[in-house]
Amino acid sequence: MNDTEKIHKVFVGIGSNIEPRLHIRKCVDTLNQNFDDLRLSPVYESSSMGFNGPNFYNLAASFITSYDLKTLKKTLNEIETLNGRSLGEMKYSSRTLDIDILYYDDIVDRNLNIPRNEITKFDFVLRPLYDLAPSHIHPETLMTHYKMLSETTHKKMIIKKIDLALV
Repeated sequence: MNDTEKIHKVFVGIGSNIEPRLHIRKCVDTLNQNFDDLRLSPVYESSSMGFNGPNFYNLAASFITSYDLKTLKKTLNEIETLNGRSLGEMKYSSRTLDIDILYYDDIVDRNLNIPRNEITKFDFVLRPLYDLAPSHIHPETLMTHYKMLSETTHKKMIIKKIDLALV
């Protein structure tokens, strides 16, 4: 089996603070059409980080894919663009849609920021991952999401859980 035929387990973080209900629903629909075994965490509202703006809605999703990392990143960028995202936006600014690869199998690649360093820093990334896969082991910390949530110090930014039917 060559690399393009391998099945990869992926976790992504999804966020929006511009018409978040609309863009998150469209994102989930597109992910569901393109990937198998899509699972979703609850949606959380969190304060904007690094700038003064509307609150974000955040969730995590997991799925399997045969896409290599480069193809996956390109596909996720296309989903963002379809939802009005412009590439090259300021780092800390409002977003129609932001999709970040949090894990790609158990790969550790600091140049690609995989696993995403925000997992260990912010509750709006870790909490949805915990809800989705509490026993998943972070390939660098070697801790489960459950243990990370209970033992690590991460910035608390979640305001509340949002009732948003997605599937």
